[in-house]
Amino acid sequence: MIAIALRMLRHDGPKFVALVLAVALAAFLTQNQASILSAFLGMTGSQIRDVREADLWVMEPDTECFDQAKPLKETAVATVRGFTGVEWAVPVLKVDTDARTENGKLSTVTMLGVPEDSRIGQPRMREGDAAAIYLRDGAVIDPGGFALLFPGESFRPGMKVRVHDEWLTLHGMSDAGPPFTGFPIMHVAHTTAMRLNRVESRPTTFVVGRLSPDADAEKVTAEISRATGWKAMTGRQFERASYEFYEAQGVPNLFYITIGIGFVVGIAFTGQTFLMFVKENARAFTTLKVLGVTHGQLALMMASQAGLVVFFGLAIGTALAAGVTEAAQTMPFLRGLYIPWDVALACAGIIAAVTFLAAGFAFRNVMKLQPADVFRS
Repeated sequence: MIAIALRMLRHDGPKFVALVLAVALAAFLTQNQASILSAFLGMTGSQIRDVREADLWVMEPDTECFDQAKPLKETAVATVRGFTGVEWAVPVLKVDTDARTENGKLSTVTMLGVPEDSRIGQPRMREGDAAAIYLRDGAVIDPGGFALLFPGESFRPGMKVRVHDEWLTLHGMSDAGPPFTGFPIMHVAHTTAMRLNRVESRPTTFVVGRLSPDADAEKVTAEISRATGWKAMTGRQFERASYEFYEAQGVPNLFYITIGIGFVVGIAFTGQTFLMFVKENARAFTTLKVLGVTHGQLALMMASQAGLVVFFGLAIGTALAAGVTEAAQTMPFLRGLYIPWDVALACAGIIAAVTFLAAGFAFRNVMKLQPADVFRS
């Protein structure tokens, strides 16, 4: 019976192609938009993950994410070091300022000051040596930031960027995670960041540290928060807080709308096409009833037809989504874009369920067909 069902579907080529394309379009829209949203929200924790040595973050209580932070007191580092369960603690200085190239290209940049003594937070590198940031006026820049400030150029050690009235020399290109804001990420020595921080005189934006192996992270962070009034979190908790902060903004709603449109396309177009397919093949279905085919066997036939449509549709839609994602990764600011396996699996599961649901509604019409209909002219 399954072979007959598939032969019926292939015989009506235009309907078969329309069904496959409807599922493919729905799969492409949902997987593409869901993966972009997931990747973008994942970028909210890029700079937190880049400080890979630390699992403790301390900040002002009003701080909601990495990009929105107030400076701490100068004594913050010493204070955090004094708590039981804290193995070590160092400052991280984040400075948002304007930078201009020798060609006059202007952009807001995020400078991250790395402590010279501990070198905690020193970036991984694509080109050059990270130790060059400790040279006077030395800096490294991320690939997206370089593409923004020096469009169409290849990196050359010694290129310069002016911040305020001082010139920084770029000695390398870092492998810093892509930031959610899209601003260039420049790593410099802590003293350089302090010197160029014209807005705030405080030398610490975050205190990052390492918890002792036997320490209870929840108890230590709770004790720091209670005793100081600051916000203390593990790195994972801070990533989650940054994720939730941006998720609550209006931009994700645009992606949810597009994802919803994909599901609507899948339901409406696939369901309508299946109904047309049943209507145009009514004589074939009623003939099968006359020959003694049961409703259960007809349901199996419809399910096999829906399964074939789902297989080809998801294959084409997923391939398109993967191809677009692969192409987008060549853009420096989108280098962190990818399709999470769980997102792809969830979208495929929902699309499959929607397609089988549409086939189920069409099967209701098959059940209503009377065997006598086959003899009507």
